Amino acid sequence: MLHEPVVDLKNCSVYQAEYEVLKEVNLVIDKGEFVYLVGKTGSGKSSFLKTLYGALELKSGEGKVCGEDLKKMNWKNISQLRRKMGIIFQDFNLLNDRTIKENLIFVLKSTGWKKGKEMDKRINDVLASVGLEGKAWKSPHQLSGGEQQRVVIARALLNEPLMVLADEPTGNLDPETADDIVRLIRQVCKERNMAVVFATHNYNILETYPGRVVRCQSGRLLDEKNYLV
Repeated sequence: MLHEPVVDLKNCSVYQAEYEVLKEVNLVIDKGEFVYLVGKTGSGKSSFLKTLYGALELKSGEGKVCGEDLKKMNWKNISQLRRKMGIIFQDFNLLNDRTIKENLIFVLKSTGWKKGKEMDKRINDVLASVGLEGKAWKSPHQLSGGEQQRVVIARALLNEPLMVLADEPTGNLDPETADDIVRLIRQVCKERNMAVVFATHNYNILETYPGRVVRCQSGRLLDEKNYLV
């Protein structure tokens, strides 16, 4: 099997300010791999994700994400890194004074897109892929919670990322809608051969959709491979 790492961490420490949250982190995630990130509140999940997308500095160890060296992050490197990944948050972070299309145009323009027709086509493609055809001119408040999270998934897919980071993406959704969102994320990422790191407190998801589990526990990142809780 050909390995194409999109995450390659060796003896890394994860810090929140001056506090070491996780130590001796060694982790490889290959292209197309789906990984659950679990652990109690305060165990380091969010800090770990923030380190992966460059919001927190990697102070020790060696780390490459989507081909970018985390030890050499500056404003330019971070921009390059974030173009290669999509981020899905629990709180939708949509601009409520803009339509769905305007929300997506904002992201495209901020990542270097300039041609209107190309942007229109990309937006139509990603909205179709998440089942939101015909919703481009709606405002976020006109959509259900599940539909808003589908917009967030579409937003994460705009730049055809190598990896998607999903931080508790079903935390604000009812169980049935949460199930739909998990299926959707797994489906679109499998179709595009993208890696996914899916942080969750919901162990029912792991039982319904088994996969590789990585656990934050007692200051360590424990790779449980394909074993469930």
